[in-house]
Amino acid sequence: MIPHPSVVSRCGNMNRLFSKTPQQKDRYARATLFLIALTVPLVIFGAISALKTTSNDPRQWLPKSFAETSRYDWFLQHFGSDEIAVVSWPGCELDDPRVSSLAGSLEESEFFDRVRTGQSVIDQLMQPPLDLSRAEARRRLGGILIGPNGKTTCLVLSTSVAGKADRVKAVSEIERLSQATCQLPASELRLAGPTVDAAAIDIESRRLLFQLAGISAFVSFFVASMRLKSIRLAIMILVVAGYSTGLSLAILYVCGSKMNLLMTMLPPLVYILSISSAVHLANYYRDAASDSATQDAHTNALGTAVAKGWLPCVLAAATTSIGLVSLSLSKIEPIQMFGIYSAIGVTSSVGVLFVLLPAALHLFPPRIEPIDRAAQATSGDANTIRFSDYAVAAISRHNVLVVIACLAVMAFYAKGLPSIKSTVRLQDRFLDGSDAINDYQWLETNVGPMVPLEIVIHFDKDSPLDLVKQMRLVAAVQKKIHSLDEPVATMSAINLSPSLPSGSRVRDVIQRKLINRPSTKQHLIDANFLAVTDSEQLWRITARANAIGDLDYGLYAEQLQLAIDPLLEQQGARGTYTGIIPLIYKAQRQLLMDLFRSFLAAFAIIALVLVFVLRSVSAALIAMVPNLFPAVVVFGGLEWIGIPLQIGSVMTASAAMGIAVDDTLHFLTWFRRGIDRGLSRKDAISDAYGRCAGAMMQTTLICCSGLLVFTVSSFVPILHFAWLMVALLLAALIGDLVLLPAILAGPLGRFFEKSKASPNR
Repeated sequence: MIPHPSVVSRCGNMNRLFSKTPQQKDRYARATLFLIALTVPLVIFGAISALKTTSNDPRQWLPKSFAETSRYDWFLQHFGSDEIAVVSWPGCELDDPRVSSLAGSLEESEFFDRVRTGQSVIDQLMQPPLDLSRAEARRRLGGILIGPNGKTTCLVLSTSVAGKADRVKAVSEIERLSQATCQLPASELRLAGPTVDAAAIDIESRRLLFQLAGISAFVSFFVASMRLKSIRLAIMILVVAGYSTGLSLAILYVCGSKMNLLMTMLPPLVYILSISSAVHLANYYRDAASDSATQDAHTNALGTAVAKGWLPCVLAAATTSIGLVSLSLSKIEPIQMFGIYSAIGVTSSVGVLFVLLPAALHLFPPRIEPIDRAAQATSGDANTIRFSDYAVAAISRHNVLVVIACLAVMAFYAKGLPSIKSTVRLQDRFLDGSDAINDYQWLETNVGPMVPLEIVIHFDKDSPLDLVKQMRLVAAVQKKIHSLDEPVATMSAINLSPSLPSGSRVRDVIQRKLINRPSTKQHLIDANFLAVTDSEQLWRITARANAIGDLDYGLYAEQLQLAIDPLLEQQGARGTYTGIIPLIYKAQRQLLMDLFRSFLAAFAIIALVLVFVLRSVSAALIAMVPNLFPAVVVFGGLEWIGIPLQIGSVMTASAAMGIAVDDTLHFLTWFRRGIDRGLSRKDAISDAYGRCAGAMMQTTLICCSGLLVFTVSSFVPILHFAWLMVALLLAALIGDLVLLPAILAGPLGRFFEKSKASPNR
């Protein structure tokens, strides 16, 4: 039964709080606002400091506990960082003097350690001891530094520690020096590589924070003002939401964490959810204040609103926080951090709501027009009253049909859930036509593929194979890679070494001695294509695949391993396969696991909360059905229309379930109170519908309008996050205002009544 005795006790304490003398109430309210005002500078400082710490290091998206990540770390220890920036432009050819000029300027920059160009490497290959012909040198660099036409080239910049610390500045330095040295405007440059990708994400993060988030806040405030029909009340709600948002950012800063692209959704999410809770409490207040019986006693109305509203608001915040904190089960750090800090933000916002809003309402009460008793149960305008009456009558009359129809829709979309796909590929992170996609397409068409897969061949220190024989195996592996169907470019020690001897002629003997010289080995070590440890000799082969296209990275990595391993086993060697491609494949699979793991955890914990609230296992499980409705329909629908899950998509399922339970708890709270007052089940549904439907639609409209602003983002994970949240919130509204009332009106509704109540009540 609800409320529980402990809840009654707490409500009594709140009522006693509002039973003070008017002077005491004024002093309490003023003191509250004064103390809040004192903390505002600290909150602003913390929030601004947090916003300045944006960091989108590509490594943070790699699950640290995976063997694939450990292998990648091992690779970096032996061959150095592979973070690069690739620069080219239309007309960037081997004989273009601007290439060497820009390379010289960039080599002097603190943001880059080394600069390689097609011409500079050709010059090295044509010098002793290799003495390659120009044509042979070009052939060896094809697809890596020289395009298919044999002329187009690029600059490959190795990013320094300073460049990794601020990738946006590093990319800005490329653009600045291009203009200053070669009169090349930024619009003509074609940029790619991990440094450029991270900089693009950083720039989009800042745009989200300083442009879209502000627009979202304004849109949410505007919609709230229109729906509440009170500028003063809307301003109070705006202040509560703004303070809660700033506090959540300040907490993030104090805890030593940094903003990243996903974390940029923290401020708007906390802001929107704070508005949602505040609108519910404001509607409780308007309901009490507009009652003609309490119109003469404003403070009594405020006390009634807090006493009636605190339980559903706190429980709703708790379930929302549970949904969010379940994201901490993810193996991907940015998703973990988003879940933890958004849950903290939502929880702290409830405290702010019940401290700040009652004090503001007491000192600056908005004008509320009284309504007569006949409209008290619905507490909404005429349109809402007519809608509520019609909806309740239709749903109650056809409750079985409505439930069957909703369950049929769920079953239809549930068929797509087992086949749902995920992606973290570059081309799926940015919109078609964006600068990032256009640059990659141009570079891969005119120069070569951009996404690396690293193959490391291990030879034991006591291997009977000399350097030449080991290199011959490396060459065989390269040939095998090119024999597969996928168009790739490869680079290894073979590209930077003299031609391998093939016989026993005098020339071959000389060539063999030349290759076996210590200086040759050192040259390859310096080029990061050979590494020597205490027990092994390691040869590196880089295979570059296209970033843009339909290549299945997981399948391609498996094909490579199946083709190469037999060659290595014949010579007593073994291979390690690492790089971006295996990590992307692993991260894609991890996204699906994170989605289902966090969703199941949220479902289980929220179900336990409902068992506690409803005092019935059966009622709690039945009440979870409307909250499963949005996730099943929306995520099943993604598979039907062929949209893969993004990183931003994973965050929505658990969060949306928590938000959906918000409205469910409000509805069930009023339904159970109606039952406790002796109303029949149908009348209790009508009473709950009248009290909650307006607020539910208002909060959904406010949340959706604020989130829709982010659909203009050029970063697809954020765009998906916004669209999915909107779809989930709208589906949740159907679940709470259609499916839930139908369940309550039908045979299953008896589980929500008192044990002594008749099933037909």
